[in-house]
Amino acid sequence: MEKDAAFILLDLGQGGHRLIVVPERIAQRAKDYQMQFDKWLAAPEADHGYWVTAPDGTPALCYDGAEAFVKWLNTHILDAEEKPAYVVPTLYF
Repeated sequence: MEKDAAFILLDLGQGGHRLIVVPERIAQRAKDYQMQFDKWLAAPEADHGYWVTAPDGTPALCYDGAEAFVKWLNTHILDAEEKPAYVVPTLYF
């Protein structure tokens, strides 16, 4: 793991968890960043590619929580000089 990096264990619900690596400053305020991400994600005007149309015409969100959060951090929060956040691959035995 890189210097000044930290782990965050994301609870994806329904018993799912993913481990991500982020700069330490992000981990220290993880809950704040989660709330910012949730607000951005749910905004109807957000052009993030996660909106789909359900068969009845209702707009719905469709995304992988860990991948979307990491992409948002790398695109909207982290500076170009910082190491990007990433999802730690899951190992199945």
